Amino acid sequence: DQFRYNQLFENYTRALASLNEKQRTVFLMSRMEGLKYHEIAERLDLSVKAVEKRMNITLAFLKKALQEHV
Repeated sequence: DQFRYNQLFENYTRALASLNEKQRTVFLMSRMEGLKYHEIAERLDLSVKAVEKRMNITLAFLKKALQEHV
């Protein structure tokens, strides 16, 4: 189990690093800082729709990247 966890974490880290800066920033603000979309939008001077779009693209990419390595 520890090996599988380490492998999954490594794949996650690699996938996260391959995101463009805009996608990675929005993802980390949401998931690591716990900010809501409207808070991210305010901080980055974006519309909430732009934040939603970046998150949707990022989540789909991460899901695909992680499924390929399971």
